[in-house]
Amino acid sequence: MQHERPALRSLTGMIVMIVGITIYAFLAAGVGNLLSELHLSIQMFYYLVVGLIWIIPAKKLIYWMGEKPKTD
Repeated sequence: MQHERPALRSLTGMIVMIVGITIYAFLAAGVGNLLSELHLSIQMFYYLVVGLIWIIPAKKLIYWMGEKPKTD
């Protein structure tokens, strides 16, 4: 039985995801820090939205990573 090596697409996707989520988290926290003077309900809404919105690009990236390379 031969072991398959991970595709370059998966490696690229993992690196992009780790770097992207790290940058996104720092930006979200920075903006959240600016909102620290606002009412608690506004802060909660912001963190709810920001905490969920990263899923959209991550989902697309995961689907892209899982695609089989097209061979013609």
